[in-house]
Amino acid sequence: MAGVAVFQGAGDVSGSVLFEEQAGGVRVLVDLVVPPGAHGFHIHRAGDLRGVGCAGACDHWSLPRDGTQHGGPPGSGSRRHTGDLGNIVGPRVRRRYWLAGVRARDLWGRTVIVHADPDDLGRGGHPDSLTTGHSGARIGCAVIGRTTARRRTQKRL
Repeated sequence: MAGVAVFQGAGDVSGSVLFEEQAGGVRVLVDLVVPPGAHGFHIHRAGDLRGVGCAGACDHWSLPRDGTQHGGPPGSGSRRHTGDLGNIVGPRVRRRYWLAGVRARDLWGRTVIVHADPDDLGRGGHPDSLTTGHSGARIGCAVIGRTTARRRTQKRL
């Protein structure tokens, strides 16, 4: 099984994020163009793009096992939401992640969001560091949909 989030239309973010289910988890393949610099990158709980800055997407997605504190990306060893993916650096982003213990269907209907500012990984000391990583406004949003495609149509990462 697989999922895909496609960034298109208005805004400064374009490209796609593919979620491929494999034994033990989901491989995430990011292929995006974003404004230059570092940007917080997260999976949010809801797939609702209504409201200013995709406000309907709600907060960061997390499985009960991972808790409610914001932290670094997978493999960082920090307490974190399941959807905390750290930072991406533009303008061209090609990156992989591994989400252990996650299934593709856990992701369908959620939203991938690119933020305006860098994610402080929960260590910034700001009032919102432990909830959002103090990563600023949402500049790109795409709902994760179900797909049967298991391969990327773009150059392999």
